Amino acid sequence: MSSVLASPSPWPGLPLGFLGDVDPAYPDETEMNALLCGMAEIGRGKSYLAWSEYRSVTVMFDRLVAAREDTDGFVVDGFADCAARISKVQGITQRRAEVLLSEAVALRDRLPAVFDCLRDGVIAPWQAQLVIARTDLLDGCASALDVDAEIAALLRGRTGSWSRKRLRDMCDRIVYRHDPDAVRERRKHALDDRGVWTDPREDGTATITGLMSAENVQIAAAAVSALADTACEHDGRTQPQRASDAMFALLSGTAFECQCGRVDCTAQIPEPGTIPPVDAKIVLHVVCDEGTLAGTKANAGYMDGHGVISAEHVRDIAARPDTTIKPLVPNGTEPDDDDGTFTLPAHLPSDPYRPSSALDTFVRVRDGICADPGCEVSAWRGDMEHVAEFDHADPARGGQTDAENMNVKCRLDHLRKTFGEWLDDQWRDDDGRLRTEFITPEGLVIPGEAETNEDLFPGLRRIRFSAPAQGPPRRPHLNGRDHDEDGEHRGEDRPTRARPRVENKHARRRAERYRNRRRRNTDGDAPF
Repeated sequence: MSSVLASPSPWPGLPLGFLGDVDPAYPDETEMNALLCGMAEIGRGKSYLAWSEYRSVTVMFDRLVAAREDTDGFVVDGFADCAARISKVQGITQRRAEVLLSEAVALRDRLPAVFDCLRDGVIAPWQAQLVIARTDLLDGCASALDVDAEIAALLRGRTGSWSRKRLRDMCDRIVYRHDPDAVRERRKHALDDRGVWTDPREDGTATITGLMSAENVQIAAAAVSALADTACEHDGRTQPQRASDAMFALLSGTAFECQCGRVDCTAQIPEPGTIPPVDAKIVLHVVCDEGTLAGTKANAGYMDGHGVISAEHVRDIAARPDTTIKPLVPNGTEPDDDDGTFTLPAHLPSDPYRPSSALDTFVRVRDGICADPGCEVSAWRGDMEHVAEFDHADPARGGQTDAENMNVKCRLDHLRKTFGEWLDDQWRDDDGRLRTEFITPEGLVIPGEAETNEDLFPGLRRIRFSAPAQGPPRRPHLNGRDHDEDGEHRGEDRPTRARPRVENKHARRRAERYRNRRRRNTDGDAPF
């Protein structure tokens, strides 16, 4: 008879290379870049351990479930009996053990190529779980192994990171293309299950849950947020608390009130029944190609805040009376070349710094979410930014206002780059793919997201933008009480050189990008 964990743990004896190269005796002597690279290596170790755990679980499944006849019980059948062993050893619930068992079998039988990616550290355990969830409807379908092979090929072949939303959308577009009928049927069953439920809690509160179409959820959430934001800045509630009170006001038809308690409160609360508040405009962005909208194609679409949706779902939204359809390329525009490309203006006629409406929309559609790796803020709520900084003093020397030099960042990441020492770069590789990379203040190069919405909408590659017109350098105003872009006062006794600190910062960044591009050309795209 053996005992669990009877011997000392072997893990502290591993070579430091398995532990991020951090010597426990001298942790303060490890460089920052070594710590970050070590964390990446530890992540690969977690993936291998997860693969080992899943593999052990599948062996248990074969012995205790597949080889037994009593599979119809509730407590003592093979599946429950196998999960009970896992539950007791790991100290987890029976339900969590059953989930672990199901995940292991799904990876081995439905997603063997993705399972190998987990073993090799290409993906993290949470990413493997996400792939399992997004391909669940293919269980038992003939296309399952084809989807598995295509997902694994992208995971191995693409340089860059996969945030949760990017990976979700990649899996969904592949599944939708291989088995649209399964997607259509599943959505129909899901809509049939819509409803509202309440769940009392022991602390005098309760939850309310509503299941409805994705677009209705986005609209409802936006209405709640808009009403919650009508409270003045002195309201002491948190945003979630205000949203909870606003949701009750909308559902019950009662007044939403600001709770600042001040006699000079500036809140403008709408009358009950005004849904949404009269001064709020709710916009839900849904992207599709022309063929899908017309019903001649069945390509998937994209809903901001939700992700990839089916062609039928796109047309259902287009048929709503409150939907406004705005083509990116204006109707009646003829292609410029025989290859079917279209050329649109890149910037405002009066200002080469400001992107045109067409370029603004194009970049937000292409990026979908914040361009920084791991961030999932919607591109429609982010800031348009020049990757290589626009030079206001000499526009011909700085980064241009065009699609290749623009991306969307959330406000936090935008400020971090503008006022910090972070740097990013963006370019087209030899295959025509848009690539990004980010450089930490210590100089560590981190690949950006592995793909953009160009993979979902290949037609975006047919759109070109006119070369920005370069205006003359703006002359510094040295007479009067003018200020430079750093907020410093320029008086008559100020030096004549315009924005010296900003110029120096931009020059350093141009040099750093140049060095990184030389590295790419010499060494190729070295993985992080």
